[in-house]
Amino acid sequence: MNIVNKAKWFLAVLGVFLLILATNLIDKNNFIRVEESVDNIYNKRLLAKELLLDVSSKFHKKELAYALNDSTYINTQNNAVNAEISKLLEMFDRAESNRKEDAIIKKLNLNHTKLVELESNSLSKNILYTSECAEIFSAINTNIVELADEQVKEGRNQKFLAGKAVENVKLFSQIEIYFLILLGLILQFIILYNPKKN
Repeated sequence: MNIVNKAKWFLAVLGVFLLILATNLIDKNNFIRVEESVDNIYNKRLLAKELLLDVSSKFHKKELAYALNDSTYINTQNNAVNAEISKLLEMFDRAESNRKEDAIIKKLNLNHTKLVELESNSLSKNILYTSECAEIFSAINTNIVELADEQVKEGRNQKFLAGKAVENVKLFSQIEIYFLILLGLILQFIILYNPKKN
């Protein structure tokens, strides 16, 4: 095997290696994006949805106790429920969220603080479910619905990003196959081409 043939083989093998390396890196990048989107959907959206459900449930029980004038609940469980709500809202603050979610969470925190202040005043006067209290609960329910809607929108965005990344992987896989066929034909021509010598 002469030097020209060795150079042809070397270039052919190097070309195939570089092509496989390049497409592998592109595929790896797209798979990382898919993985991040799926991880984001689970960790940031589903877990936040679970937190939101817990917060909503606790506020609902609290509102029901107020509406029914359940002094037993207010005297025995209210402080513990307030502490649990505060803890859940802190977990929301620590979770990664967009600007709109942050603004809604701040409103929710503010409304919870107002409710706790109102409770301390209402308990001393023995009046529980006032019109002001009903307004605060209404604002809290609005905040929870807004936050749930935003969670759904963000989940859709992440699903869209994951879908685009999967489409890119499929597209590059098809391009890779066609390019490998073309490269194989070119390499066959380079290797088998034997110019006639005069």
